[in-house]
Amino acid sequence: MRLRTTAALAIIFVELFAQIGWAMQITDCVGRDVTISGEVDRIISLNADATRVLISLGAGDSIIGVDSSTKNDPMFNVTYPTLKDIEDVGSHFSGTLNVERIVALKPDVILFGGSSKSTAETIQNQTGIPCVCSYVGVKKVDDFLCGYKLIGEIVDRENRSNEIQSCIKNEINGVIEITSKLSDSEKPRVLMIGSPFDKDPYKVTILSGPMDWAGGINVASEQYKGGSPTKTASMEQIAQWNPDIIIISGLSFLKPEDILSDPNYKQLNAVKNDKVFKVYSSTVGYDPAIFVIQTLQMAKIMHPDKYDFDFATKADTIFKEIYGISGLHQIFSAQFGISKV
Repeated sequence: MRLRTTAALAIIFVELFAQIGWAMQITDCVGRDVTISGEVDRIISLNADATRVLISLGAGDSIIGVDSSTKNDPMFNVTYPTLKDIEDVGSHFSGTLNVERIVALKPDVILFGGSSKSTAETIQNQTGIPCVCSYVGVKKVDDFLCGYKLIGEIVDRENRSNEIQSCIKNEINGVIEITSKLSDSEKPRVLMIGSPFDKDPYKVTILSGPMDWAGGINVASEQYKGGSPTKTASMEQIAQWNPDIIIISGLSFLKPEDILSDPNYKQLNAVKNDKVFKVYSSTVGYDPAIFVIQTLQMAKIMHPDKYDFDFATKADTIFKEIYGISGLHQIFSAQFGISKV
């Protein structure tokens, strides 16, 4: 009798939830409380990092619209080829976002980057569609992982999210455990140059997260603060910095030999000592696999005596762990001219 009563109550509860629905209450990475009603099957992602997280969690098939900048990332051609068929709804950064089209696509939720908090609020108020923000910036590993925790909960992939978070934490913390013991005098002075899809050798990167973790000192970070993550420096300024190592952004059209053969750069210690490398990087934001791999690659470049792992093997293992695809390092290193270390 008790079993029948329990079963009857279960049926009642199922029917009740079917009638009134259910709601997910979440707090996003910028502290906004958002209510999402019903299961999340249709997502518009207006943030490249959120799109990468969804794909790595195995929830790519829930994406029904993306922003224009995401379409420009060539890595998606390999990690998620069907992205090219997903609708481009424009970009709020360039003023091309098509809100009417977004509404017509009937998403269950819209994902933004943390820097777009005010836009998320506006669109949520205009449309009634829940808008959720990922992180603003990355100073600590946990800042990046907030996006995984948040999106994993939204798409009900928390176990997979936890697996990836553990992978990222363990790998980067393993690097930091060694480099945190170094004095500044033991850390090379590093200049990172180049930006996606151009050959400008005077574009310098001021963001230092992975470089700091890898045990380097970003010579440009103190000179330029705030605004764009890249700035244009003069040759005179670069000569004054006189870096020990020059790192080229992986999606730049620059190659190490371009810098090594440039007469303007020949005075620099990095060029004199043949310390110019091309490392993995993303178009915008952080690809979760590259977030780890870039840190490992720079650690191996800066402190080869302290790390005995085989970089190629390690990189392919991490790509497989996060995207579930073997051989990605071989594909990407050849495509983008990534330096062997």
